[in-house]
Parts: sequence; structure tokens; C-alpha cells
Amino acid sequence: MYDLYLTLRSVTPGQKGREALRRAGISCELLRAPRAIAPEGCAYALALRSRDRDRALEVLERAALRPEGLWLRGGAGSFERSGL
Repeated sequence: MYDLYLTLRSVTPGQKGREALRRAGISCELLRAPRAIAPEGCAYALALRSRDRDRALEVLERAALRPEGLWLRGGAGSFERSGL
């Protein structure tokens, strides 16, 4: 189950990030960011396992992609902002 969400401004960086992560062997999914973590409504998120956090951030940095935010999913659909 995915419990870490990396938010991005648009779908194109999300697609590039998804491909970079998959090439690195990190399982992830690209989806529209839940409203709880993107109240402005125009964002996408890469959902992955929190155990892959550090490696995923390194992969995205090498791909010149910087997430807008990092969120941990809690119970009952709640989210908690985490540091990048």
C-alpha cells in the first residue's frame, strides 16, 4: 500500500517522475493529488511506499524534478505534511 505522496504542479513532471522511479525499481502510481494535500486543485502526486522515500528523492533530484510537497497518509484518509 502506498503511504507517501509527493506532490507536483502538473502531469508532465509527474509522468517523468513516475518513469524515473520505475526505471530505478521503485513502485509508484501517478494520480491527481487528493484535495486534502492540494486545495488549489491543480496538482498531481506520485504515490509510493514511505520506505522508498530517500531513494525516490535522490532519483527525482537526478532527473531534475523537485516535488512541491511530501505527505504521509494516515488513517481515515488524513494526511500529514512531512519535510523534503
